[in-house]
Amino acid sequence: MRFIIGLALGCAVGFAAYVLITPQRRRDGEAAGQESPEATAPDDHDPAAAVRRAMRSLQAQVQEAWTEAQEAAKEAAKEIRANYQRMAHRTAENEE
Repeated sequence: MRFIIGLALGCAVGFAAYVLITPQRRRDGEAAGQESPEATAPDDHDPAAAVRRAMRSLQAQVQEAWTEAQEAAKEAAKEIRANYQRMAHRTAENEE
């Protein structure tokens, strides 16, 4: 449960930082003349496009975390079964 809460909080903080810091960098780059018009995509000025990109990135991170969590759960289940089998075998030997 702590993992899921930590994951959710981490994603929320990362998304908030992305949304809040990216526009500031864009403004600073434009003011200093560092960005060229050719280097920017046509949808860079569309706030919805930035949110869509952030959501896609967030979705990819969540999918990766979910896959890792499922693999960890499978591995933990295998370990628990193995421990149970060993304990059952020991108990059977002690009863004989």
